[in-house]
Amino acid sequence: MMARLPRFFQQSAALYVLFLLPTLLLALYAGQSDALISRQMTGVWQASFWHFPGLSATVSRVLLDILDALAVGGLGILFFQGWRTLLQTSHEERPALTRLIFMGVAVCAVILLAVVPFHSSDLYGYLNRGFQQSVYGTNPYLTPVVKIPGWQQEPLFHPHWVYNPCPYGFFFAQLTAWLTGWFGRSFVAAFLGFKTLNLILFLGTTALILKLSRQLRLPRPELAAYAFGANPLVLLHVMANGHNDIGMVFLLLAAIWTVSLPRWRWAVLPLLTLSVLMKYASLLSLPFVGLYLLKSAKGRRDWLSLLLGGLLSVALLLLLAAPYVDPHQAWPWADMLDNAGKPQHSLVDLLARAVYYPIKWVHGPATDGMDWTLRALKPLFWGGFVLFYLRQVWQFARQKADLTVLVAAIAIPLTVMVACISSKFHPWYTVMFLPLLLLLPENNRWRHFGLTFSLFQLAGFTIFQNLPVISPLALTVLPLWLAYRRRSPVQG
Repeated sequence: MMARLPRFFQQSAALYVLFLLPTLLLALYAGQSDALISRQMTGVWQASFWHFPGLSATVSRVLLDILDALAVGGLGILFFQGWRTLLQTSHEERPALTRLIFMGVAVCAVILLAVVPFHSSDLYGYLNRGFQQSVYGTNPYLTPVVKIPGWQQEPLFHPHWVYNPCPYGFFFAQLTAWLTGWFGRSFVAAFLGFKTLNLILFLGTTALILKLSRQLRLPRPELAAYAFGANPLVLLHVMANGHNDIGMVFLLLAAIWTVSLPRWRWAVLPLLTLSVLMKYASLLSLPFVGLYLLKSAKGRRDWLSLLLGGLLSVALLLLLAAPYVDPHQAWPWADMLDNAGKPQHSLVDLLARAVYYPIKWVHGPATDGMDWTLRALKPLFWGGFVLFYLRQVWQFARQKADLTVLVAAIAIPLTVMVACISSKFHPWYTVMFLPLLLLLPENNRWRHFGLTFSLFQLAGFTIFQNLPVISPLALTVLPLWLAYRRRSPVQG
C-alpha cells in the first residue's frame, strides 16, 4: 500500500506545476524588470484579471474557471486517494510514511512558491502595508495607501486595500515592514520573501500537528499531518495565494505545544500574544489557555513561569504597538470593523438573502432591504455565539487540566465563529481552524466537519463560490449536515 503514496504525490506535483504557466509567461513578457513584473502580475495574470494574450477578458475568465475546476478537482481526488491509502497501511510502515509525507508535502509547497496568486489579491495588500512603512514611513493603521501622494505611479503599490486601514495585528504589520525593509524597493524579492516565510510556517505547522497528535496519543498521527500538509485547499491558499492565516495558527499551535513542556511554559503566553497580534481570531483561546495554566500550576516554578510569561506578553504588546498607536490621533475602529463585517459567502449572508429575495419579489427592490436584514441578523448570530462561548468557558473551568480537553475547547468555538458566525467568509479562513480540528479524536464530529469542509471549499476556486445562497448551502451547510450525520467522505 505504501508504494502508492509516492505516485499520488508525483501526480499532485505535476498538477501544481501547471499553476506555474502564468509565471513562465510573465517572465517571458516582463523579463528582469521589477517594475514591469509588479505591474503585469496584477494587471494581466492575477486573480480574475487573468487576460490570456489574444483573448478577451470574458473568454479568459471562462477558460480560467475551466482549468481551475479540472486542476483543483484532480488534486482533490488525488488527496482522497492518498488518504484512503494511509488508512490501509500497517503500524510498521508508519515511520517511513511520516518521512514520505513530509518530503511530498515539501516538494509541492516549493513548487507553489513561484506561482502568481490566482484567487485572491490579499498578498499584494500585505506588501502594500509593508512598503508604505519601509519606503514611505507611514502608519498603516492611520494612513491608508490612497492618502500617499502619487501612489498610483509607484510600482510597489497595488490597488488592493488602499482605502481601509490595516485589518491585522501589530505583529503582522511589523513583519511586513521588516520584510519589505530587508529587500528595499524590490517587489519581486519581497514577494518571494513573503512566500518563503509562508513556506517555513506551513511546514512548521504540519510538524506541530504531528507532534501534538503524538502528545494527544491519536492512533494515527501521520493522518493528521497528511490531512493538513497535503490538503490542496491549504497548499493553494497558503503557498500559491500567500494568505497570512498560517502565521496565526502556527503561533497558536506552538503555544498549545509548549503548554505541556515544563521548561518552556514561560513561552506559552508570549506565543499566544503574537498569534493574536497576527490575526485577532486566536483571542478566543486566551481564557482556555489561561485557565489551563492556572489549574495545572503545581509549584513555585510553574507560578514563576506563568508570571514571566505574563510580563513578556505585556512587554511584547507595548513594544509592537509603540510604532502605531498615537495618543493624539483617533483609532479608526469604525473603518476596521466595517471591512471585517461585510457579508460575503457566509451563513449570515445566506439568511439575509433568503429573507430579502422573497420580499423583493413581492414588493419590488428596496435599496435598504439587505441592510435591514443584516442589521437584524448580526446581533442574533453574535448574541447566540457569546452565550455559546461563555458556556464553553464555564464548562472548561469545571474540568480538570487536560491537553485533549484544551484543544477541543479552543477548536470548537474558533471553528463556529469563523465558519458559521462571521459575516464574511473566504475559503482560506479554513486554515485558521483546520489544524486544531485535526487534533481531535478520529471519531469526533467536528474533526469530520473540518476534513469534509476543506474538500467542499475547493469548489470556491471556481465561479461556484459566487453563487448567492447556493454556495453557502452547498459549501458550509452541507458539510455541517454530513458531519452531524457522520458521513464524512474522508472518515476512516
